[in-house]
Amino acid sequence: MIIEQQSEDYVGKLRLGIVRAICEASVPEPDAATGERGDTLYIGTAEACDALIIVLAEFLEGVPGLDTPGDIRAMSETVAKKRRKAIPEIRAVRAQTGSSPPTVHRYPAKLTVAAQDW
Repeated sequence: MIIEQQSEDYVGKLRLGIVRAICEASVPEPDAATGERGDTLYIGTAEACDALIIVLAEFLEGVPGLDTPGDIRAMSETVAKKRRKAIPEIRAVRAQTGSSPPTVHRYPAKLTVAAQDW
């Protein structure tokens, strides 16, 4: 039980660090004339997902026993099952708590998130 809690705490820290890094990397460059950065954070969802997939692949590449395409396929299915389970769980927590995702406006391959939501 203690090890499980420590693992959950560590996963939470990792998740927070990843979200912070995505937000920091998405901060616009200051305007040349005013030095202002604006009040909206634009996160490219396709680019962020691509980066996360590459990082995941880099971490998984080092897992012992991933020697054949079948091994990799089995690991990929495990990852996919966790993802399929996580989205409904996140939505259920939001429904129970009355929370909502950050303010989002969809544009082609972009996610616009108001800065105050972060």
